[in-house]
Amino acid sequence: MSAGRSDGGGSQAVEGGTGSNMQPFQTSMYMHTRNIEGGSSANTVSTREVVQRSGMFGKSLIVERESCASINSTLRSNRSYKSNEATISNGFADDKNIAPPQQASWVHIAAIILSEVVGAGVLTLSQKYAQLGWVLSTLAILSFFALLVFISHLMLEVKKVFPAILNMSDAADYTIGRWAYWVAYVLLIILLLFILGDYLLLIGKSLGSAFYSVHLCQPWWVLIGAALVFPFTQLRTLSSTTALCFLSMSAIAGSVIIVIVALIVNGRDSSVETFLIAEDMTFSSVMQSLSAMYFTFSGQFMFYELMSEMKDFKDFMKVFIISGPVQVGIYAIVGCVGYYYKGTLASGYFLDNLGFGPAYRVASALLFFHMLVGYIIMSNVLSRILHIAVSPYHVNDKGWRGKFEWLGCTSSVLVLSFVVANAIPFFDLLTSLIGGLFLPPLCLLFPVVCYVRMRILIDEKLKWWEWILHVALLSFGVVMMVVSTIATVKTLILNWSTFGEPFSCHCEKVWDTCYCSPQRMEFTGYNCSAIEP
Repeated sequence: MSAGRSDGGGSQAVEGGTGSNMQPFQTSMYMHTRNIEGGSSANTVSTREVVQRSGMFGKSLIVERESCASINSTLRSNRSYKSNEATISNGFADDKNIAPPQQASWVHIAAIILSEVVGAGVLTLSQKYAQLGWVLSTLAILSFFALLVFISHLMLEVKKVFPAILNMSDAADYTIGRWAYWVAYVLLIILLLFILGDYLLLIGKSLGSAFYSVHLCQPWWVLIGAALVFPFTQLRTLSSTTALCFLSMSAIAGSVIIVIVALIVNGRDSSVETFLIAEDMTFSSVMQSLSAMYFTFSGQFMFYELMSEMKDFKDFMKVFIISGPVQVGIYAIVGCVGYYYKGTLASGYFLDNLGFGPAYRVASALLFFHMLVGYIIMSNVLSRILHIAVSPYHVNDKGWRGKFEWLGCTSSVLVLSFVVANAIPFFDLLTSLIGGLFLPPLCLLFPVVCYVRMRILIDEKLKWWEWILHVALLSFGVVMMVVSTIATVKTLILNWSTFGEPFSCHCEKVWDTCYCSPQRMEFTGYNCSAIEP
């Protein structure tokens, strides 16, 4: 999901065409380059390169920019040097599917961030309030938002020095080295795959919840969800980002509002307990809860792509004028309302606060639509990245070969997502695993290290307090990764032994039976304790 800019900077766009002057790309998994200047000698550093990238919503980009090797060579002799901006060409002749230079405003980018970030993670927040209490949970939401803004500022400062950065892998390549590029690239692939598994799990769970009287096991609902998603994944471009963002946000907002209204109408039971600071907390349980909350504020892995879509990427920090109050407000409301009305029994799946009935069906259907849109968008991004990696010349081929290759990429992504969804069939734990293991490297560690390396490259020394701050952030990221992942894996193993192993039925809280959903049956008015097992 990458894009470039075409506002000059001394660069000349590469003209389309397939003639003899169009040298072939040097194939690699994620970046395909050809030299524009500099000889073929092994001792000559190429000053410009052409890279092929996956654009937003199914577009393919051919971007000309200054090479990483050239910039690093120049910086050794001129610390004040700044690279030229990137430009986008039409790529190959007669190719109608190459993305034009993007002209998104910061308001549009704020809408994209809200639609992509405010989603599945919000459903776990009432449980995190129950695990941490009023004070720690609220402080965590405010702190993670402040961290989001600060890390975004660091990323923007790096892009100001290296404007041709199109994604986190590029930032690692320019500032750290080629090996870091590949580490960031592989982590991004794994992260997107697990996020898609999380989305597909919710698609199946919401389908089963909408049709709770149809007693199919969870793997079957996930399979049905995958079958419903599959035709949409064959769309190689998605025409209207604004419409998709609006519909997706409306759906998740509607689902959450239904639950909140139901909680208010049903009232607060006199036995509900809440605490300023939760009791019986351990360091590992706190880290596990924080990792799930971090999931809701971790969109940094796609921020370079979004910056590259803007008319002026230097306006990027303005997006938080809109997204900040909305994110913090929604998260605080969902967490506080769920915790106030359910206390320590607040569920890790917000819709569990509803009993069986029409409201539950509607809320589940809205959630299904939201996750469907999210899966289509994220799958399109990952499939495009893979298609560029394996067959760069046929990414936009409308013939049988291009369609067959796209089918292979999307099918592979769908199958692997299905495996992830059923291997970790517990939504809150899968969210915690993603937030603890995969997001900190791309959303915290890499941005901080890239910023520090940028300051060193341009010979701008860090102050003592900056070193303390950056080391503290890196330490927090590593500790959260290790401790929360260990805690999540332990809980996952325990849940496998309690509720069933991967690909087991997992009817809990979905079927309208006292055996599978005793608490929800009580919400609905049934007395499960009076029924003999």
